Amino acid sequence: MARRRRWSFLMPPEEHGFIRFLQDRYHGLLTPVGRVVLWAALAAGFLLLGGLVAPLILFFSFSVSALAAAAVVGLPFRPRVSLTRLLPPPVSAGDTLTYRVRVENTGRSTVRHLSVEERDLPPELRSVGEPPFIDTLAPGDRAEVTLRLKCSTRGVYELRALQAASLFPSALVKWARRSPGKDRLLVYPRFTPLESFDVPHGRNYQPGGIAVASQVGESTEFFGTRDWHDGDRTRDIHWPSFARTGRLVVKEFQEEFFVRLAMVLDVQSRSAKEDALLEKALSLAAGMADVLARQEYIIDLFAAGPEVFHFQAGRALAHFEHILEILAAIESGERLDLNALEAALLPEASQLSAVIFVVMDWEPSRAALVEKLKAHGVAVRVLSIRPDRRPEGLAPGEVVELS
Repeated sequence: MARRRRWSFLMPPEEHGFIRFLQDRYHGLLTPVGRVVLWAALAAGFLLLGGLVAPLILFFSFSVSALAAAAVVGLPFRPRVSLTRLLPPPVSAGDTLTYRVRVENTGRSTVRHLSVEERDLPPELRSVGEPPFIDTLAPGDRAEVTLRLKCSTRGVYELRALQAASLFPSALVKWARRSPGKDRLLVYPRFTPLESFDVPHGRNYQPGGIAVASQVGESTEFFGTRDWHDGDRTRDIHWPSFARTGRLVVKEFQEEFFVRLAMVLDVQSRSAKEDALLEKALSLAAGMADVLARQEYIIDLFAAGPEVFHFQAGRALAHFEHILEILAAIESGERLDLNALEAALLPEASQLSAVIFVVMDWEPSRAALVEKLKAHGVAVRVLSIRPDRRPEGLAPGEVVELS
């Protein structure tokens, strides 16, 4: 799932596609000096509308000719290079991503005055600082430069226009070459650290025991073997025993009781204000997941909107990053389909120790679902993001207060 952007005529200019296209070409093809010359030519042309003045004609002609000559003269010096991003682990919203770019000269001539920068970035990502320069790069040589991106909002983004441009010889026009390679950039939600989070942790029987945990990341330990029976899974065959005895033998898993928790995220959002509340909810969910991941819990994550998505993240800290990836990609929806959520959640109730609700609103239909879970013997905790929609009809211990 990708984040949904709300279009508005009053949205910031950099979020309009056409304006972003013009900005990309303006900054990607002209150097700072070249941009000054362009604006000088436009100003002279505007003044010429009031009448032909010899000095203005000469200035306008000189400026336009300089840009045209720079474009023609610089064409033979267009760099032949390969570019490779060396991306670090994901960062959180609001942080700055610092990464390296490897540049290799694949041409036959030396490249001079080479700038490296990201172009055609989504509005949520912004380059920090001036593009780094490489003075000279001989054929076959490699160099590395550092780029920085300010990541303002969580999400899954595509970096698709890494550009290397030579300013030689005019320093007015960039003759650029863009890398065809695309890289996926993941930005986690802003993290709200929590010291602790009190949830009931009674253990429930999980059919299949450790085998269930293995499907979400645990090792497939077993306590014995037995002969093959019709209906057994082929992946459970114990091949060393088969090689020794010549008959099919399958692994027999130990059945155990695990603490299995469900976190239900209400992603209903109808306005930009509710979008901001949703980001707050995801930040808190990341903090809660961090606390829960330190325990030996199986965590089920339900993202509930017009559709319900169910993810099972497994046990232990190794799967906390998996949860953050899911939270980064969650998309808001115009409505919450409670029937679909009930159909996905209630069949799992007998195996759940507790359900944590992070809701955008509180209304009778949501309260009814909570009561159905309690009737199945499942403990609940409800956290309402909106301070004016405090959950009602619940015991004090079932409502999580925001500080």
